Amino acid sequence: MSTSMLPVDRVDFPSDDSTEPAGDEVVTVAALRQFTLHRLLAYGVEAGDALRLLELAGRGRSWERSALSLADLVLARLKEPDTRASAPASAELRLRASALQRISQVMKLGNAPERRAAYAAASAHFEEARRLDQRYEHVVIDTCGGPVAAWVITPQGTEPSPVALVHGGVDGWSMDWEGLALALVKEGITAVVLDGPGQGETRFVHEHFLSPRWLDAYEQVCDFLVGRADGMPVGAVGNSMAAGLVMLIASRYPVFAAVCSNGPVVSMSAQLQRRTYARKLAAFCGDNPPGHEVHSTFDSMELTTDRLTLTCPFLLLQGDEDPMVPVADGERLLAAVPSPDKRMVLFEGGEHVINRYPADKHHVISTWLRARLLDPAALSRP
Repeated sequence: MSTSMLPVDRVDFPSDDSTEPAGDEVVTVAALRQFTLHRLLAYGVEAGDALRLLELAGRGRSWERSALSLADLVLARLKEPDTRASAPASAELRLRASALQRISQVMKLGNAPERRAAYAAASAHFEEARRLDQRYEHVVIDTCGGPVAAWVITPQGTEPSPVALVHGGVDGWSMDWEGLALALVKEGITAVVLDGPGQGETRFVHEHFLSPRWLDAYEQVCDFLVGRADGMPVGAVGNSMAAGLVMLIASRYPVFAAVCSNGPVVSMSAQLQRRTYARKLAAFCGDNPPGHEVHSTFDSMELTTDRLTLTCPFLLLQGDEDPMVPVADGERLLAAVPSPDKRMVLFEGGEHVINRYPADKHHVISTWLRARLLDPAALSRP
């Protein structure tokens, strides 16, 4: 019997017509070099979608178009009758599409309208996917520098609860850190997953960019965290660029009972020496910002000893194969922090922000924070 007569549905790759050749082969090669399978998974891309994207890019197809075409294929399944009948299935498809739309833009350097549009679509799909989950709340915090957007994820049945700021870096923004946030929520900690100035929705929707006065805006962010905690302790987890930012924030605003720093970059201004990366960093500061303002902004993030005055418990995570942060840098930072309760966890074979070992990373961070925010008395018991 011919298979053409049988009811067979196919699940295919995007066609070559929909993905187009890369055009700029350097961009595709760079994307393949930077985004391993485990890094894509850490950004929320579903495993099969990640493999397909890597295979398409490996065949020389456009990274951006391949990711967007994969997202379109995923979203097309929302129209299937069986899918429409299942709210969980529809939500899962929207989450997959959102992650693909976000990852489609990671190689972009500026703030082009198409990048804003792709990120807006990704945000809308994420919000729709989480609309029925009562743990999730989208908030916009008014600050002296402009609006700052965040997702608040609250444990069920634990009100009030300790609150932890979760902050990403240059590429990974709020929605990309949902996995870490949920690990904290499982431990009874409310996670406030932030798009800081120059990041994500805060940048593309509210046009709040980084400036040399970026730290001032975090006064209102800290007020929000304290208010949401309602008398419970407040903590913070920063990753990559934000691993240093949370150290500076906690040094300026002593509201934190514990701070975790995952892969802190000692000198963000030194990254401006990398020509292409410098263009990506400059876009955090606006459209075609003056060079002197870009340098002043990232100079203000230098992790110098005189700026690191936080005395709350401090945890530093480091990979011993991190190409951006040598182990010696982490050791110097640990020595510079004046906290009496401080430690470093070094991951063998770990790369930048330890995407390779998500379960171990989440375990270390969430249990350390829980001990200091929910049961600090236990630390003194034998």
